[in-house]
Amino acid sequence: MEKKLVVLGYANASPFPYHAWTPLAILSLGAYLEQHGIEVEYFDERIHRKERFRELVSRKPLLVGLSTMTCFQIKNTLSLAKIARKINPGIPLVWGGTHPSMMAGQTLESGLVDFVVKGEGEQTLLELVQALQEGKKEFSGISGLGWKQDGGNVLNPDRDFLDIEDLPFPYDGKGKEILSEYVRRAGDTLENIGYESSRGCPHKCGFCYNVFFHKNVCRVKSVEKVRSELLKLKELGVHKMTFYDDTFLAGKKDMMVKILVLLKDLDFKWIANVRINTFNSELIKQFEESGCVYLFFGVESPDDAVLKFIRKGQNRRMIDEGIKVASQGNIPTLYSLMIGLPGETEEQMNRTLDFADEIRRRHPGAEVPIQPYVPLPGTLLYEEALKAGFKPPTHLEGWKNFTNDEVRNPWIKNPRLLNAIYINSFLAFRYDRFLKTFWSRLVFGPLHKLSLWRWKNRNYDCFVELYLYLTYKRLGRFFIFLEKTFKKT
Repeated sequence: MEKKLVVLGYANASPFPYHAWTPLAILSLGAYLEQHGIEVEYFDERIHRKERFRELVSRKPLLVGLSTMTCFQIKNTLSLAKIARKINPGIPLVWGGTHPSMMAGQTLESGLVDFVVKGEGEQTLLELVQALQEGKKEFSGISGLGWKQDGGNVLNPDRDFLDIEDLPFPYDGKGKEILSEYVRRAGDTLENIGYESSRGCPHKCGFCYNVFFHKNVCRVKSVEKVRSELLKLKELGVHKMTFYDDTFLAGKKDMMVKILVLLKDLDFKWIANVRINTFNSELIKQFEESGCVYLFFGVESPDDAVLKFIRKGQNRRMIDEGIKVASQGNIPTLYSLMIGLPGETEEQMNRTLDFADEIRRRHPGAEVPIQPYVPLPGTLLYEEALKAGFKPPTHLEGWKNFTNDEVRNPWIKNPRLLNAIYINSFLAFRYDRFLKTFWSRLVFGPLHKLSLWRWKNRNYDCFVELYLYLTYKRLGRFFIFLEKTFKKT
């Protein structure tokens, strides 16, 4: 066993070949371990072949760490865990990320899980590594850790958050190799290189993981730290990126103004998720001049009663004012809407669909995806979903299909209709963004035109697009394999 080697893996999180982004979930942990003298190797299933993972596990590392969200990624993470177990039956398998944090007890019940790192993982993982290096078998002193003892599961108390100023730059050390590969692959894509200027969100949206995971604690890096790290990104060849912040710079306008100047000086092209009531005409102009090329707004609903129910912290008046300001700029913009909430009436859903048309009239060219609500454990709305009859999976693998395109909500009378609306809004309003290559246009161009007709007429009869979409989704692994083959990782 290499007592100083830790392998950190990130399984494919999407069946679609265009979904690949730098895995800060493991890079942040790895940089922290390297800072403390631990050797780290990464496996990223989106850019590496499985042979690399097998080779790393064959080196008998101290442990294998795996990060996952509540989605399709769970299935692939279990696949990696099975490979590791087969090669080295005694290797400790450590799971972390949003899903294991929110469902730590159930996750530990799996035979492919030995430890769970709950919440922010840097210090917890470091202390576990140090304990294993010392040959310890008892881990009750490690805050934030879930582990097994005498056939039972033990969940230690949660850990306090680290000072964000002390966190290392995630692309230092071995992370630089991952970044260079994503830079090489960037092409016309903007989303695939990420940077984190803050952790947590000041808001309490009932469908979001943040309240549980970050406990409404919001930490923003200092201007000096952000400046230093953006300069490093530029030196490493990054020219376009996405701020991974749940809310850009936690919505702090004074910070925004300072960072916008730096982004402009460094000539970055960048994307951010921002609250819709953040802007005035002057600030949207500054965003545009600083290189912002895409904005994401979580609008969710035009209905004040729904907004209050989901604890969005904004109302229709704020949304209308935000659309007015954003539409005056030239930044491509996405307004995300949500349907299928517990207690939602047919009238409320139809108002949301009509609001998509209104947004497109007021902001021509805007993307307006409409996503069915997914009950995620640990969120504030999860309890409402349980009251409405939602039956959560009883084991880890059962969560693998909890995605927007596979509705599992028992209060929905017609799940196929919501699936159709989700796919229809994607093909109608996001076509230019994701399906603009020659081959994609050849295949999806006719579907795009059909989707525009369906949307205009609200006609989802004989919805063959669903089957074509599911076929494309299931063939996603094949397309990813072809991409890896041609790009020779």
